[in-house]
Amino acid sequence: MGRKAILWPVIVSILIHVTLLAVAGMINLNDKIMPVDVLSVSIKELDPEEKQTPKKEIKIKKRTKALQVQKEKGTGIKNDAWREDTVDLGSTDIKYVTYLDKVKKRILRIWKYPQKAFEKNEEGDVVVKMSINADGSLAGATLLSSSGSVDLDDGALGVVQQAAPYEPLPEIYNLSCLHITASFNYKISD
Repeated sequence: MGRKAILWPVIVSILIHVTLLAVAGMINLNDKIMPVDVLSVSIKELDPEEKQTPKKEIKIKKRTKALQVQKEKGTGIKNDAWREDTVDLGSTDIKYVTYLDKVKKRILRIWKYPQKAFEKNEEGDVVVKMSINADGSLAGATLLSSSGSVDLDDGALGVVQQAAPYEPLPEIYNLSCLHITASFNYKISD
């Protein structure tokens, strides 16, 4: 009788632990990663409708120093094996999420609302495509969608350029260049 009194609590404990482990295995924490915005600008992923409709790339104004994409030999990658990929800055793809978070933090650290646009109460959305070489250097920055304000457009392109150079691409990516699409939502809060 004494053995049964000890055996039942052990069996019940094992069943409870196995059930908890099974339930914990069904929860995917990667889907719950939410970007934290500390400033009044938000850098977000493009809407699915925007991704499907091809946008013409707008040439950058002369006063903005545009960087041209240069296919340079990436670190650890043979020149004949040029590889590139495109991802949204707000992507939750487990492969890129850590690197994209570092890029976003680097941009947010130096971002300022363009003074002229602020004085004119200009608001809008700017979509920029930045290209980062394997060594972390900025290969190019292109305006994909204008806000309608030259100051806001230049501000978004300028912050992407000022934040360079970025960290080198992780070797596991095996990429020569990573293109990142970022949406800048400029809104003046009350």
